[in-house]
Amino acid sequence: MDNWLSEYAHHLSNLTPENLDSLRPLISENLEFRDPFNHSFTQDAFIAILEDMYLKLDQVNFDVNAQLQKGNEGVLYWTFSATSKMTGTFEFVGSSRVVLDKEGKIELHHDYWDGSELMQRLPLLGRIIRKLRQKMSHN
Repeated sequence: MDNWLSEYAHHLSNLTPENLDSLRPLISENLEFRDPFNHSFTQDAFIAILEDMYLKLDQVNFDVNAQLQKGNEGVLYWTFSATSKMTGTFEFVGSSRVVLDKEGKIELHHDYWDGSELMQRLPLLGRIIRKLRQKMSHN
């Protein structure tokens, strides 16, 4: 259990559509996953979200920049980049709160990132999101 977060970060950083199942030994059957667009409560649902991501995006890259671990809780700081036909190439930074259960498997993975950064790249909606962000900003 000493380096569990490093092991998880390594798996996430090296994910491909072909090796998604390599996460299964690390995550609980009852994994709760949340990001700005998804909220799931099982290992299978989490893997399905990742499979869908790889179907929709090309050149997916997930770089873990830093990590903090204390006991059964940890935080990952990361940069995500990918390409899609709808948005072109994009990149954003975020963090993930990760918690282990009593069996040493990850039971909670919550991603924190600004979903509007991705939405503003969409052709029609993007213009509206950019205008809203400009109106709401201090500058």
